[in-house]
Amino acid sequence: MNKKICAILIAAVFTASVQAQFSIGARAGFNLTNFSEKGYDGKALDKEDKSSFKPGFQVGIVGDYAISEAFSIQPGLIFAQQGATMWKDDDSDAKMAMNLNYLQIPINAQYKLNFGSASLLLQAGPYVGFGIGGRMNFWGEDGKKISDNDLNEGDGEKDWFKIKFGSDKEKHDLKGLDFGVGLGLGVQFGAIQVGVGYNLGLMNLEHKWDDDYKGSTKNNGLTFTLTYLFGGGDKY
Repeated sequence: MNKKICAILIAAVFTASVQAQFSIGARAGFNLTNFSEKGYDGKALDKEDKSSFKPGFQVGIVGDYAISEAFSIQPGLIFAQQGATMWKDDDSDAKMAMNLNYLQIPINAQYKLNFGSASLLLQAGPYVGFGIGGRMNFWGEDGKKISDNDLNEGDGEKDWFKIKFGSDKEKHDLKGLDFGVGLGLGVQFGAIQVGVGYNLGLMNLEHKWDDDYKGSTKNNGLTFTLTYLFGGGDKY
């Protein structure tokens, strides 16, 4: 009986694999990202201390593994800019922003509702991100970006604004691993998918600087994407 059950399960998996169709796609998009933050004592920051949204972009490749006409799994490998505007002067163009670069691996479940020539797409799934570099950027009151040499009074020191990712709080500014959940809504026309989504970061990026430190910083933000699936995207 056990052998028969195993044989049935193997046959079912094999049949599902044969029936499923796989496409590769290219993706590009625009991000509006921010931080979810708590202060040293673990409490929410006052309104004037909170960060605000900053623009960024994403680019990468995705796979579309169609299980049925209505359901598919869509993994990806994406270069994505995260971060936030940390401070902005209301009376001038002076501001400070943190730009964080990640390699993200999202794995979304996608449900498709067909409406003739177009389809409505509903997406949800986890993602993991690996920090690969970042910088603090500053702009003066005149809106001109400040360079390393400007801040260091021309002493030539390099990478003054560089942000380092890693597990050692003595050497690295932020943790290298990020994790979260994404939700999305889109429309598909043939091989083209247009989508809008929201990524909710669940991982605290900050190191625990001392025993009393309860602060946290988490990535979150909106994504606007354009995806082209080679081969048409309609496998059923």
